[in-house]
Amino acid sequence: MEDIFDFIIVGAGASGSLLASRLARSRPQFSVLLIDAGGDNQDEAQQTFGERHTTLMTPGYNWGYKTVPQEHLKDRQIDYSRGKGLGGSTAINFCVYTRGPSADYEHWAQLVGDDTWRWEKVQKRFNKFERFHPPSKDLDKFVRCSKLSHGYDGELDVGMTLRWDPTFGEFLDKTAVHHPRNYDHNSGNPLGIAFCQQSIHNGRRVTASGAFLSPHPENLQITTNTAVRKVLFEGRRAVGVDLGARKATVSSRREVILSAGAIDSPKLLLLSGVGASNELQELGIAVTHDLPGVGKNLQDRLFLELVTVQRPGSHHRTSYSSDSLAELDEARKQWANDQTGPLTAYYLPQMIGYIRSDKILASAEFQQLSSTTQEGLRMETKPTYEIMSQSPSPSVKAPELFLASAVAFPGTVAACGEVKLQSANPNDPPLINPNFLFHPFDRYLAIQSVRETLEFLQMPLLARDQERLAAGPKGREDDEILDYVRNTATSMWHACGTVKMGRPQDVDACVDTDFKVRGLEGLRVVDMSVAPFLPSAHAQAVAYLIAETASEKILAEHV
Repeated sequence: MEDIFDFIIVGAGASGSLLASRLARSRPQFSVLLIDAGGDNQDEAQQTFGERHTTLMTPGYNWGYKTVPQEHLKDRQIDYSRGKGLGGSTAINFCVYTRGPSADYEHWAQLVGDDTWRWEKVQKRFNKFERFHPPSKDLDKFVRCSKLSHGYDGELDVGMTLRWDPTFGEFLDKTAVHHPRNYDHNSGNPLGIAFCQQSIHNGRRVTASGAFLSPHPENLQITTNTAVRKVLFEGRRAVGVDLGARKATVSSRREVILSAGAIDSPKLLLLSGVGASNELQELGIAVTHDLPGVGKNLQDRLFLELVTVQRPGSHHRTSYSSDSLAELDEARKQWANDQTGPLTAYYLPQMIGYIRSDKILASAEFQQLSSTTQEGLRMETKPTYEIMSQSPSPSVKAPELFLASAVAFPGTVAACGEVKLQSANPNDPPLINPNFLFHPFDRYLAIQSVRETLEFLQMPLLARDQERLAAGPKGREDDEILDYVRNTATSMWHACGTVKMGRPQDVDACVDTDFKVRGLEGLRVVDMSVAPFLPSAHAQAVAYLIAETASEKILAEHV
C-alpha cells in the first residue's frame, strides 16, 4: 500500500462507496484510498434477493453489535446488526428503498440553514445516482411512477420484484378501503399503501459496492480487512489514519473522511480524542478537541411483527425454514435454474404503507415534545409510522400460511440515545444505548401505531381471510399492547444522528453543512450519523443522498 493519498475514506458502505467513486472519477489527478475493516463480500450465495432476510447472519458480513440492556424493553439487549465489509449494511439489509417525504428534507434545510436540503434540490440528487426500472404494464393499476420523480441513468438499480402473486393485487384493493392507495411512495409523498420499491435487479440484491465500485478507477485504491484505530492529527488538522493491526499509518494530502456509519464514525472520533473531554479523560484518551455532541443524539426506529395465520387459498406464500443445508442448497439451485421452488415465497412483492395518525398528533404526549419536533411531525407528507406486509416471518413456521405485518415506528423521537466507548481499546465494541421508549410520547406512539395496525388487519375484507392472530398483543388495552412491544420489539437498524449536522449556534452539532467536523481541519463525516433527526425512510436511500450531497461540496472545494 502507498503511504500517502489525497483523500482517505474510512468505511465502504452506502455513503463511503458512492463518495469514493465520485471523488475518484471526477478528479482523475487525485488519489483516493477507501478502507474497510471487513472483506469484499463477494460470496455469490449471499447475493440472492430471495435470501435477503438471512444474509445478515453470514459470518464476516455483520459487526454483530448489541445494545446495552434497554430499561423500557424489559432490560433486553437488542440486536444491533451493522454491515461489515464492502457494501456495508447494503450487503445485509432487506433491500427496501424509500426516499422519505419531502417534508423531511424541507425540515432538514430549516434546521441546518442550508437550502441544499430542500426537496426540489434533493430530488435531483436522488435522480442522479438512481437507475430506476419501471414495472411491467400489468402493474399500472397499482404503480404509476412519474419520469420526473426517478433517475434512469445512475449506477444504483432500483425497481420492483418481477414475480407476481395473483392474490397480491386483491390484497392491495382490500387495503384501499382503510388507507388511500399510493402509486409511488418515492415521489416525495409516501402517505398511503404502496407496492414497495427495492434495491434489486435480476433477482439479486444491489449493494453499494456493486453499484459504485465495480469496476473502480485506477486512482481509487480499495483496502479490505483493515481496521482503522484512530485519526491522526497535527495540531487541529487531520493528516492520516492509524492502521494499528498492520503497525502502519496512512497520510492524507487533503482530507480524511469518516463514512463508517452512525455507530463506528462516532466511535472513531472518540478514539481519536474528539468528543466530550471529561468522558475521554476518564478512559485515559488524550483530548484532541472537546466536542460534546459526538456520540449523542442517537435516534432509531423500533420494529415488531403482527402475524396472522391465513385461510387456505387466501394467498400463495409459505414460510421456508429448514435445518438441512442440503435442502437449502437444492432450493438455491432450483431458484438459480428457473426461479421456482421454496425460495420463491421470498421473492414476491411486499406492501409498504406510511400512515399519518391524527390521533397521535392530537395526543397529550405529543404536546410534551419540543416545538421544533412538533413542527417537523406536523409537516405535510410526514407519516407518523410505517407498516409492511406480505413478508417472511420467523414467528410462524410451515406448513401454516401466514401474513407477517411489520409495524415500524420511531423509538426515539423524544428521548435520544448515545454511543459511548467502553474502553480506549479499539477492539472493544462500543456501548450502544438507543434509549428506546424512554419518553412518554415514544410509548404512546408505540401503543397507538400497533392498535391502529391491528384495526387495519381486522377490517372485514382482510379478517375474513384470517384464521387467527399468531403473534400480537393479548388484548387492545394500553398496558397489553405496551407489554407486547416491550417483550418483542427490536431495532429496525436505522441508526442516525450521532455526529449531528447543525447551525453554528447549535451546541449539540458536530459538523457544519459542508460535513466538516466543527473546530478541526481536514476532517469530514459523511454518513447517516450527520442526519439531524430520524428521517421517515429506510436508511440506505438517505445514506446515498448524503454522500451525493457531500461529493458536490467537496469537489467544489478541490478543483
